[in-house]
Amino acid sequence: MRIEAHDDFRIAVELSDEDMDELQITYEDLDYSNIETRRVLWTILDEARQTLGKEINLSEKMLIEAVPSNKGGCTIYFTVLQKSSEKHTSRLLIKKEFAPVICEFSDINGVIDLSRQLIGKINNAKSELYGKNDVYRLLVFPETSQQKRIEAVVCEYGELKDSSPSIVSLTREYWKKLAGPFAVNDIGSC
Repeated sequence: MRIEAHDDFRIAVELSDEDMDELQITYEDLDYSNIETRRVLWTILDEARQTLGKEINLSEKMLIEAVPSNKGGCTIYFTVLQKSSEKHTSRLLIKKEFAPVICEFSDINGVIDLSRQLIGKINNAKSELYGKNDVYRLLVFPETSQQKRIEAVVCEYGELKDSSPSIVSLTREYWKKLAGPFAVNDIGSC
């Protein structure tokens, strides 16, 4: 766990895959309405308070942003918001992801071939494989600078799909997850 104070109002906490395992939570599970997420966030803030040697008031209105890392884990930003005239405290959790490249395949061989091509090109970017009714859908989350290059390679092996947030959500909800969070690495190295 790496903790940095950007200023008096903003703290960044970088969590590795191992940190996430130790805290018993995944990026996908982060939801402030969930008691386990709150437990994890309070644990992280307590660790930040001890590491930085400064008081962090948990009753302040706070914006919490979670951004996934390409190497697994995530970075969580805690920003204390300006006090308003209202006596109301709340916290918001916003999860941010890079837009994925989504590709569909009618057989698993296309997934395997594409994964072997991408394994050295995506710098360990997050990727997830889903299946439904003998169709496979691969979601690859490359850095923005790699997006077009990855799309060009994907077109040779399967059908490139729209990468809207709704497609990602529907895939995660209604399709069966077969591999992840680094599906391309797992499949391509076989």
